Formats: sequence, structure tokens, C-alpha cells
Amino acid sequence: MSVTEKFLRYVAVETTAGEEKSDAVSNPKILDLSELLLQELQAFHPSEISFNRYGILDAKFDGEGEKARVAFLAHMDTSPQASGKDVRVTRTVYEGKPIPLGNGLVLDAKEFPSLDHEVGHRILHTDGRTLLGGDDKAGIAIVLEAFEELRKEGAKTRPLEILFTTDEEIGADAGHISLENVDSTYGYTVDGGDARAVSVETFTAVGMKAEAKGKSIHPGYAKDRLVSAANLLIRFQNDLPEALRPEETEGREPFYHLCTIEGSEDHAKADYILRSFDENEMKSLVGLAKLTAHRINDHVGYEAITLQFRDEYHNMKEALEGHPEILKEMEEAYRLLSLPMVYYPVRGGTTGSQLSFRGLPCPNLGTGDYNCHGRFEYVDEDEMEAMVGVVKALMKA
Repeated sequence: MSVTEKFLRYVAVETTAGEEKSDAVSNPKILDLSELLLQELQAFHPSEISFNRYGILDAKFDGEGEKARVAFLAHMDTSPQASGKDVRVTRTVYEGKPIPLGNGLVLDAKEFPSLDHEVGHRILHTDGRTLLGGDDKAGIAIVLEAFEELRKEGAKTRPLEILFTTDEEIGADAGHISLENVDSTYGYTVDGGDARAVSVETFTAVGMKAEAKGKSIHPGYAKDRLVSAANLLIRFQNDLPEALRPEETEGREPFYHLCTIEGSEDHAKADYILRSFDENEMKSLVGLAKLTAHRINDHVGYEAITLQFRDEYHNMKEALEGHPEILKEMEEAYRLLSLPMVYYPVRGGTTGSQLSFRGLPCPNLGTGDYNCHGRFEYVDEDEMEAMVGVVKALMKA
């Protein structure tokens, strides 16, 4: 199979991430892809292979030469923000004109400027009902195609490890990897967008839960008595800077993102994610949220709003700065293939965001996947094929 044939095979399997579980994968349907990939990896006769209760696959392969063992990581699950069921894929040679997807959706460079450098390329997209699944089944296809081609060519490879994870989209996959079982010195996550982009920086991420306790009174007699918990959270949201919302920010700008909100007069709750590339800036975001809640509480006269924060991951730049040899290796791979390469900060996180601080440095490579987590997602087939070449160069002895 070609890399595209592999990709189409994988996106046909529904692997939408669900609610995190402490002792199992979030959605048992993901195990269907785990089992399929287990069979494909076993066909390469690894020296060791494991399959844990979360469906994570870890295959080790002996190699030649003096290079350190390196891991290649990609994740099987897809975002719960859009359906991943019955994905229907169409190939379009992009000619610079809008692409009708179906269901009233159109891929247009006016809205998605990444299309400007896709002219003449083969674009894989859906019919507008579902996401595509390029995040990160394109990464899986690239890794397996690269390894398969090297085997067919009889090329010498360095010691390798292939790690396919689950529940990355809910931030749980790194915690489900037992690093004592990982033999690699460092790794590469193959889980990006633009194939030209190499990422050694990610957001620092904090989760925030806001809870409001109201004073519920019959609305007919509510004058000066009713304190609506729902309205308190609406006020809290509106008092946070509107300019620091995802839809208003780009580049290295931070944000507060309201993910969910629900409630009534008596009780309400909301989930947020806070993101920044800078640790001190993140402390300021947390501090401003606390101050905003404090001011509302002062106004109503009791502790109506409470906030809980949890660290999720940190900018991996700090961990990778001590490993310039990894960056040199990546730069050489692109140079040998005469491919353009730019360092690009990820406005998000990767598995490597956590693993880099747990002793396995992991920069991120692109896959040619764009507009992930939604129905406008597409994969540039030409870029996916180019990344097979990059991964092959990194796998060679």
C-alpha cells in the first residue's frame, strides 16, 4: 500500500476520543485501530512489541550503526469536536478555486489561506459531514510507509521504536506511556500541519474550572434577593479580556478559551483552557482570572465564584534547548531532500509537550494536515509523501 492507501484505511476506522478513563482507553472503538496497527507492526517482525490497556502500541526494532535509538510517535484518536464516523474522502487537484465539500461547506483560500501554497497539489478532504482524521492518522501512515519503504529497499536503519498512542486529543496519552519501557534516547512526534514546519515550541497549558453558587428565589419575588449562578458565570466570562479569546489571537498571543458552560440560577459551571508560550505570562493569566472572580464575589457579598486550576503541559522549548544535536539531525534530513524547513511554534500541545519534561525530548514534524478538529480539515497528499522522505532520512543508520 502507498501512504495514501494506508491513510484511507485508517480514517475508515472511527476513533473519536471520549471522556478520560483511569484504567482504559476513552472510547473502546479506538482499539479497533490499535488491533489493525498491531497486525501491521507484527508483520515487520519487531524485536519487542507491547499493547497496553489503553491501546498504546510500542514496537522496537534492532538496527545498525552508532546512532541512538529514536522513537517515532503518532496518535490514533481523533478530536471529539467533530464526528469521525463514516468518513468519506475525496481527492481534488487544487487549482486555486473554492472546493465545495458538501453540506453547504466550501474550502476557500479567502477563509483558509494555507490553500494558497497548495495550487497543483492533490487535496484529500471529506464531504463536509465529518472531520477527516489527518490529525493524526496522516502521521501514522507516514511513519509506517517510511519504515516499509526502507525495508523494501534493503536500507540499513538505526535502532528504532514506533509508538502509536491513544487519547492524545484529551491530553491523556503521555500519561499512559510507561517511560521505563521506552528504550529511545529521544523521539519525534509526527503530528503537525504544514510539512515545512518543525516545532520545538508549544503552548504552556493550564485548565481552569469555574463554579458559581447562586441564591435561587422565585422570580416573582426576586427583587434584591435572587443571585443567578448562571448570570455570575456570564459576567465572569464577559469581564475577562475579549481580545484574549482564541478567535482574536494568533502567533505568540495567549488566550482564555471557554470550552463549556452550563447551569441554572442555583448552580453553574464552566470549563476553560488557558494558553501561553511564556510561563510568567501564564501566571498573569491565572492571576487576572482570580482577580476577576474576586471582584464579582466582593460585589455580591459572598464567595459565589470559585476557580480550580490544573497544569496540563509546558512549553517544550526549555527541555529541547539542551539537545541541539536533535535539531541538527532534523535540519540535515530536510537539507538532504532539498525541502524547505521553518521552525514554527505550535499553538497547541503535542505528546512531546509532556514527554520532553519526562526525559524523552520530542520535537514535532508536520504531516500536511490542515484545519484539524473540524469539517474543513484536509490533507495535502503531496506534502504527506514528502514527509515520508523526511522520516526515512531520520530512520536511516
